[in-house]
Amino acid sequence: MVQSLQKITDHPKIAMPQAEYDRIIENKQLYTAAFPDVAYLNTEGQTSFREYHAINTAKIVSRKLAKLVYNDGCTMTVDNKEANDFLQNVLETSKFKKNFGEELEGGYAISGLALRPYFDSKTEKIKIAYCSADCFYPLESNSNDVNEAAIATKTYETENDKTVYYTLLEFHEWISGQYTITNELYRSDSINVIGIKVPLSSIQKYADLKEQTVVKNVTRPFFVYLKLAGKNNVSYGSPLGLGVIDNSKRQLMDINDKYDEFMWEIEEAKTRIVASDHFFKTKYDDNGRPIQRFNRESSVFHKLSADDPFIDEFTPSLRSKEFIESINFILRIVEMNTGFSAGTFSFDGQSVKTATEVVSENTETYQTRTDNVLIVGEALKELIITIFEMASLYKLYTGTTDFKTSVDFDDGVFSSKSEKLEYNTKAVTMGIMSKETAMIKQFGYTKKEAQDELKRIDAEMLNQDPYLQQNKAETSLLDEDETIPGAKTETNQANVGEVSEKVDMEGGQTNEEGQTIQQVSLNGAQVQALLNIVQNVAKGELPYNSAIEMIVAAFPYDRKTAIALLGDAGKGFTIKEDEQE
Repeated sequence: MVQSLQKITDHPKIAMPQAEYDRIIENKQLYTAAFPDVAYLNTEGQTSFREYHAINTAKIVSRKLAKLVYNDGCTMTVDNKEANDFLQNVLETSKFKKNFGEELEGGYAISGLALRPYFDSKTEKIKIAYCSADCFYPLESNSNDVNEAAIATKTYETENDKTVYYTLLEFHEWISGQYTITNELYRSDSINVIGIKVPLSSIQKYADLKEQTVVKNVTRPFFVYLKLAGKNNVSYGSPLGLGVIDNSKRQLMDINDKYDEFMWEIEEAKTRIVASDHFFKTKYDDNGRPIQRFNRESSVFHKLSADDPFIDEFTPSLRSKEFIESINFILRIVEMNTGFSAGTFSFDGQSVKTATEVVSENTETYQTRTDNVLIVGEALKELIITIFEMASLYKLYTGTTDFKTSVDFDDGVFSSKSEKLEYNTKAVTMGIMSKETAMIKQFGYTKKEAQDELKRIDAEMLNQDPYLQQNKAETSLLDEDETIPGAKTETNQANVGEVSEKVDMEGGQTNEEGQTIQQVSLNGAQVQALLNIVQNVAKGELPYNSAIEMIVAAFPYDRKTAIALLGDAGKGFTIKEDEQE
C-alpha cells in the first residue's frame, strides 16, 4: 500500500516515465512564454538584468491549428429530438463552444487534453470539465487509446499560517469488467513533493468523496483523451500525444532569441559615448556626497583607460533587414515541422494569405486539418456517449439512447463570413446544397426560420398573381393593338380562365393538385416558348399530341392543363398565311 510519493509517476499503478511530464512542462513553459530575465554587463562591468522579449510563436501555431479544426460553427447533434434537446442543454450549460476551443489550443500546445463530464450536485446537471496533459496519467501501455488513467487535482490550504499542498489522485480503472473509481489524497509541505497519503476527510473539499466507487451499466470511462494527430516520435509508444510545438522547440526558441536581440538592438541603437576613465572616477561634493556623472546601469557609456582625458561618440547601425530575414527563414522551418504550408506564418513581403487560401491552395495544411478533424470528431462522439451514460446513471435522462451522433466541422476553414457565403453560394449553384441548408449554415437559422425566409423571398419575387404576371409577360411581347390569333375565341377564353383559376393563389398556398404558386408560375421566356408551341400547332407545323407531351415535360402542368392551353389549336383553329403577315 502506497504511503508517500515524491512524484506522481512514483505510484506503482502509473507506468509513465517522468521524462514525458518533464517534456510537457517544457512545452507549457514555451507556450506561456515564461522566460527568465536576461543578464548583461552594464557600463561598470557589473551584471544587470532586463526583460526577455518573446514573440510567443508557440501560442500562434497552437491557436492557428485549433481555429482551423474547431470554431463556434461546429455542431454536435443526435438524430432523436428529445435526446438532442438534452445534449444541447448540456453543451450550453457548460459553455462548450467557447471553452472547448480555448482548451483545445492549450492541449495542442503541450501534448493533449482530457474532457471530463461530471455531475454537478448543486445544479443537478451534467457539466464538462477539462484536464490538461500534465495532470493526466495513463495506466495502460496501449498507445492507440486510453481507457484507464489517473487524474491529478492539486490544491492548497493554509494551516497555522503555513501553506500546505494537497494532491487528489482519481484512478479510473476497469476491475473484473466493472468501471471503478478510486480516490487517494496526499499532503505535503512542499510544492515539489506529493507527500504522504492522508484520509479524504482531511480537507472539507473532499470530505464527501468515497474512497472507491463501482459504476455499473457503462461502456466507456468518464473521460475522453484527445491528442494531436501523428505518432509520438519523442517518446515512441507513449499514449500521450505530442504537442504541435514538440518538433520545433529549438526553432521556436531561435525565433524568440532573434526577436529579443532585435528588440534590444533597437533599444540600444542610440548614440554610444566612449570616455576615458577620468570621467568615471567618483568625486565628492563639499558635503561628502558622491557625484555621479553617468548612469552606471546604462550600456550607453563605455570606459577606456587613457593617460589623457577624452570623450567621443558614435551611432551603431540597425541591422533590421538581417533580423527579419533570419526570423522568416526560421518560420519556414517551423511551418514544415508543424504540418503547415509555406506562407502560413512567414511573410514574403508581397501579400498575406487568408486562412481559406492557405487551406485550399496548399495541401499540407489541408491534410493536417483533415487528420485532426477526424480525431476530434471521434473524440466528441465518444463524449456524447459518455454524457448520456452519466445522465442515465443520475436519472437526468430516461429517453432512448438508440440514436446516431453527428459532428459537423465544415465551417472550420473560413476566416470571414464573405468567404463562407461564397462557398455556400457555389454549393447551391452546383446543386449539391439546398437553399434552406445554406441559410442554416450561413446565418444560423433554424429549419423553420429558413423555410419562412424562403417564403418571404418567393413572395417578393412573385409579388402579384401568377396569371396576371403571365398575361403581363405576353402583352410585353406584343404591340398594344396586336393580339394572339384565336386568343379571343370563347373556347380559349374559357380555357385561360380555367388555368387562371388553378394558379390564382397566394405564396405558400396550393391548388387542387397540391401545387404551389412557385410550381405553376412562368417567367417571360417560358411564356414565349409556350406561345410558340400553340402557334406551331395552329399552323400545322407541330402535331397536336406531340405538343401535349412537350407541355407536360417542359412546364409545370399536367396533361389536362396542357389540353386546356391548346384549346382548338390543331382542331379546326388554324393560322393562315395572311394572318401571319
